[in-house]
Amino acid sequence: MINLPSHRLPALVHWFPTGAPGSGALTEHVLTSEAGRWWVDRVIQPRVIAAECGNHVLLRGDPQALTPKSLAVFADRSIEAPGRFLPLIGAAFDRVVPWQRMVYVKRSPVPATRPPRGVTVRRLNVRDTRALTTLPPAMSWIHRTWGGPDALARSGYAWAAFQGDRIVAVACTYFLGTAYEDVA
Repeated sequence: MINLPSHRLPALVHWFPTGAPGSGALTEHVLTSEAGRWWVDRVIQPRVIAAECGNHVLLRGDPQALTPKSLAVFADRSIEAPGRFLPLIGAAFDRVVPWQRMVYVKRSPVPATRPPRGVTVRRLNVRDTRALTTLPPAMSWIHRTWGGPDALARSGYAWAAFQGDRIVAVACTYFLGTAYEDVA
């Protein structure tokens, strides 16, 4: 697969749905945040295109245009693709684990609750970058789709519960779409 510069992309975005819950938010997020990457099987008239952000990949096109080695760049990623890609994905990786994804769409307002005593909940800003970098390494996925802790803190799309200067809980937009957001 070939990493495609984003300025070459406009003619190819129609391959992905926009304004829909689920995977549409990933491609829109990559387009607007420039935190992800685009891949194609060939630059001129591609037959396969992939959007990658964080550890997630959306794959579209004709699986017969690829070999199992073509997908090596996506090892250790969650790959979402139409069913016709399954034989190729199975041949490319030693272990394939299906992931059932649930999409919830908020239909009514959620009643506000109060945080516990001594806990403050607020939107993150650039001054909170250090607090994000002190999260345990297993939590680094939370800012990966924004390009790192600084980018997430600057985004305006993250909130955290603080006890003193320490983050005890964080929630953010994981993928930002025009109509829907994936929340982490």
